[in-house]
Amino acid sequence: MQNPHLRRISALCAARSLAYLYDMSAFAVLLRLELHPHLRVLKRSQAT
Repeated sequence: MQNPHLRRISALCAARSLAYLYDMSAFAVLLRLELHPHLRVLKRSQAT
C-alpha cells in the first residue's frame, strides 16, 4: 500500500461508503419523523 494512487482510491472508497451510510441513517431519521404523526393518527383511529 505504498502506492499513493492506491491509497487515494481506498480513501475515496471509504469516504464514499461513510457518506452513503450517513445518507441512509439521515434518510431513516427523516422517514421516522415523517411517519410518527401518521402512526399516532392510526393508533388513535384504531382505539376508537
